[in-house]
Amino acid sequence: MKKINFGRVILGGFLAGVVYNASAILLHQVVQKAQNDAQLTALGKVMPQSSSTYVVWTILGFALGISSVWLYAAIRPRYGAGAGTAVRAGVAVWFFSELFMAVVTSNLGVFTIQPLGLIWSLVGSIVATILGASIYKEEGA
Repeated sequence: MKKINFGRVILGGFLAGVVYNASAILLHQVVQKAQNDAQLTALGKVMPQSSSTYVVWTILGFALGISSVWLYAAIRPRYGAGAGTAVRAGVAVWFFSELFMAVVTSNLGVFTIQPLGLIWSLVGSIVATILGASIYKEEGA
């Protein structure tokens, strides 16, 4: 079995991270801004506007991108190269990053589950992973 090409994971992960970040900005700052602000107001909070907050979120978006492409590379020997495997990896990353946290925060009574946000982030995760995986190649290939 070939080793994972980490250079290509980082390169593909960077592209996937751009998609994750763009999708999250559009979702949270435009599409669901009013709902997000209302839920934070109900908690007595406001959306943080500091540059350090945005830097952390951006780094996390790139970390999701790299994780998605790394998972794609890791499961590729079992499922084969291609979009179907990238979809599997994207859904898995979405499950553990978005769906898991939505259920946790809802169960704690902090936020309500927002179905549009979950669907949006699922599609974004799949698209990001497919694009990032399209750059991934095994070493020597």
